[in-house]
Order: sequence, then structure tokens, then C-alpha cells
Amino acid sequence: MLRSEGIGAFYKGAALNAAFTPLARGLFVLGMDTSKQHVGEGTTARDFAAGTAGQLVASLAYVPRDVIVERCAIDGQLAKQVGSSSSSSTVLGTIMRAEGLLGFYRAYVPHQFLWIPCNGLMLAFVGKGKDLGVAAGMQTSTVSFGVLNTLSSASAAAWLTTPIDVIKTRLQIAGANPELFSYNGPLDCVTKTVRAEGVSALFAGASGRVLYLGPAMALFFPIYDALKKLLLE
Repeated sequence: MLRSEGIGAFYKGAALNAAFTPLARGLFVLGMDTSKQHVGEGTTARDFAAGTAGQLVASLAYVPRDVIVERCAIDGQLAKQVGSSSSSSTVLGTIMRAEGLLGFYRAYVPHQFLWIPCNGLMLAFVGKGKDLGVAAGMQTSTVSFGVLNTLSSASAAAWLTTPIDVIKTRLQIAGANPELFSYNGPLDCVTKTVRAEGVSALFAGASGRVLYLGPAMALFFPIYDALKKLLLE
């Protein structure tokens, strides 16, 4: 990629990502905290529910962001594609003209199939990690414990849900080349992917997901918890 497209290829969609991610994270904690207040926390089911609630609310920002960023990422890699994907603003116009507003939410359901399990598992793992820490006599309220616990929990959840991410991504970029990505839903996408590329294709990018999600969540949740405690004092 560096040789053929240059350093700029690594930052396609960066401005849009920077604009949407804070909004999405804010929506996530809104949904998560609302669930904790009304459903509770401290058990696997309740922690999973908190992750689910956070994800459903955050998707209002995450899904359009992902569609645009992923279109930017594949620009120039297809022999034939609908419109240009050279920048976020160009993709925005292309999708609106070719697919309408619903084009930004074409993968809303597959998005939930990925991120509800991922976020639900992550928060369930975080809760179990705290339980294990307490049982081992560790100080689970420290920032260092929070970082390590969230890092391991998010990394495990990211790896386990990689196959769903692969399918979700292929469905989200299908509009760029409907002939190449001719999928009739998630199950059809799984079948065609495995038949053409093998089962290993479902874990393509697993290491990248772990390297992204693990550190990102390891920073986000402990910082959020620390700021929340500070504001409540």
C-alpha cells in the first residue's frame, strides 16, 4: 500500500473518523450507563446488556462512519466501482446520489451482529476480570488494573468476533461494486466467501482488530471512569 498509494492511503477518511468517533463514543456511554441504571450490572447477563444498549445507541453514528471510511479505504483497489471514493466528502455525495440516505445504513443489521456480541462480550469479560481480581486480592479500582483488564477483555472480544466483522465489512462496501460483491444478505456472503477463499478468510484482519480495539478500549474506559469519578466528587 505504501509503495503503490503513498502514506496518504493510510489516512483516507481520517477527518470523518475524527468527527464521528467522539459522538459515537458519547452515545455508547449514554446507552451503557442507562442500561446500568435501569437493568443493573455485576452479572454476565447485565454486563452484556449494558454493552448491547451502548452499541444500539452508538450505531446511529458508527454505521454511517464505517460505510464512508471503508469506501475510502478500498478506493482504487477495484477494477470497477460506483463513483469515486477519493475523499470522505466525495463518498458522501456518491452514496447519496446512487443509494440515497438508506445507503449509509445498508449494513445496520450486520453491524449489530458484530458489535453487539463484541461489546457485550467485552463488558462481560471486564466484569469477570474484576471478579477474578477481587478473588485474588488485587486492587481492582486502580487505573493500571482497569487498563490491563480492559485491554485483555477487548482483545479477546475483538478476535472472537472477527468473522462477523469480515462479513459486515463486505456487505458495507457492496455498493461500491455490486457485481463483484453480489451478496444476498449475511448468510450468502459467508457461503460465497468460504467457498471462494476458505475458512481462513473469515479471520482476515484479526490481528489488526486486536491491535486497534484492545488499546483503544484500554484507554477509553479507564479514562472515562476516572473523569466520571472526578465529576461526581
